[in-house]
Amino acid sequence: MIFPLKSSLALCCLAVSPLAFSQGSNDPAIEQVLVTAKGQQTLDNALHTAHIFTLDDIEAAQVSDIPALLSKIAGISISDSGGRGSATSVFVRGVSGSQTIVLIDGVRVGSATLGAAALNSYPIEAIERIEILKGPFSGLYGADAVGGVIQLFTKKGGDGRGAVSATIGSNSLSEVDFALSGAGSNYSFHIAGHSEDTDGIDRTSILTEGNDDEDGFAEDAISIGGQLQLGDSSTIDLSILGTDNLVEFDNTFGADPGLQTENSTLSTALAFNTQLNDTLKWATTLGLNEDEAITNGAFPSEFKTDRNSLGSEFTWAASASTMLTFGADYYDESITSSNDFPITERDNIGAFAQVQSLGERFGTVVSLRYDDNSAYGTNTNGSIAVNLNVSDDIRLIASYGTAFVAPSFNYLYFPFFGNPDLLPEESESVELSIAGNHGAVDWRVSAYQTDIENLFSFNPVTFLAANVGQAEIKGVEAEIRTSVANWDVSIQADALSAEDVDSGIELDDRPQRSASLTAAKEIGPLNLQFDVRSESRRFDNRGTQISGYALLDISAVYQISESTRISAKIDNLFDKEYTLNLIGSSNRYNTEGRHAKLTLRYSF
Repeated sequence: MIFPLKSSLALCCLAVSPLAFSQGSNDPAIEQVLVTAKGQQTLDNALHTAHIFTLDDIEAAQVSDIPALLSKIAGISISDSGGRGSATSVFVRGVSGSQTIVLIDGVRVGSATLGAAALNSYPIEAIERIEILKGPFSGLYGADAVGGVIQLFTKKGGDGRGAVSATIGSNSLSEVDFALSGAGSNYSFHIAGHSEDTDGIDRTSILTEGNDDEDGFAEDAISIGGQLQLGDSSTIDLSILGTDNLVEFDNTFGADPGLQTENSTLSTALAFNTQLNDTLKWATTLGLNEDEAITNGAFPSEFKTDRNSLGSEFTWAASASTMLTFGADYYDESITSSNDFPITERDNIGAFAQVQSLGERFGTVVSLRYDDNSAYGTNTNGSIAVNLNVSDDIRLIASYGTAFVAPSFNYLYFPFFGNPDLLPEESESVELSIAGNHGAVDWRVSAYQTDIENLFSFNPVTFLAANVGQAEIKGVEAEIRTSVANWDVSIQADALSAEDVDSGIELDDRPQRSASLTAAKEIGPLNLQFDVRSESRRFDNRGTQISGYALLDISAVYQISESTRISAKIDNLFDKEYTLNLIGSSNRYNTEGRHAKLTLRYSF
């Protein structure tokens, strides 16, 4: 699947409201609504810690991929395997990517064999909005929502307009994007394409047997979106996002014969929405998702996931402050692999309900969900969150929830390793937050704890996957946004303790502390932005310490005319050498040193 196309640009500085943080806002009434929370919650009254990146944010930050953007948020960290396109893990509040749900336009995506979505495979140029909900959400979404939910919204269209852009940069980077949208009396559409190629960096520090070479990355993607208005109260929405990329990598076990992996994804969402009467809405979404990875070499492999889903939900506004959401969904997963899996299909049916009551002084949200999976049985989960407005400026929020993680096909059925009797991981989480809005200053502080049982691991006695671990994860997050001398300033920081309960050893790849600062200023046609991010030490899975680091990025956007603008960015300005991941005890995965890019965009 190859798409020789392209689409747009990248992102901005962190704007904050009490308990939820955003990045700029063209239409606050629309952009503040938390679609992923299902109901009437907005950034201003959200009972769960939430973040929104708007299109303005995405086009100002000028990041290369979605994980780089998410890492700007307190409590989110990443670990990659050597530069652009490499395997990347995103940790939300200390839990791994397999313990966090990823949606695209309401459709669950990712690999059923790995049990996680490769967020770096989806081009940020195709995305107009990202919502992040932190905390347990299995009470709404079912399996894998221990850390939260990340939802990507693709561009949908509007008034007739178009744009083309070209980017050049370090490591022989070249990108081309185009976008075209339009609308009629009862329809709108958007089509965009993205194409990228870079020679990359040497992904590892291994310098023998042909591994001391540059490892490139190439990607093509296409995004199609549209809406059809049916009368005054109904719509049909369609979104399609297809990607195909080629990633070169080193052989960490010997000679490098030119190893590479081709990754392709296709996500399709078809939704029908209607307002049945003044108080009742109905929405139904059909989702199709494909995820495939093909690797060459002496031990070639192929893993493909096909997931079909159908969900339907009703939202009833019982009063001005109370809303009931209830529904059911179904999905089936099947895999195709070069390995001989004894079972290659499973399905899941779930039903859920949520009640939101958001008054002037007191608010509460309660959710409950039941799941029945053909592979691992039934699960019931829920959550409750309460909010008290202590004053006009300060809120207190407390929440509790349970969640679970489904065992992947690899854990259940991989030859000579899988264990079909494996149980889901189960978690309990509590969170206390205080948030305030004092004119020019918005802030929030949250403390949380998540206890996980039945952790998936390897049993050295049976040589099979097993539920043998427990984890305790505790953390504190602080976020503040203000304006200083006409600079919009955002500061975020967090401290994390994540350890295996039985051994007392810290869980690998999680930094113990991190902090970021973003400062942005508009000077006529020029927008300047400075980003600083630092992380303390972390440990790999052998207990080896990985040193911390601090980075400074500088970006600028200059509006030459109404239709033309030029953007530039320098990442890692001081050329800091650091790593996020080790290979054994003597080698590491490399990260990019100082690198820059320049983009010219023309709109019509």
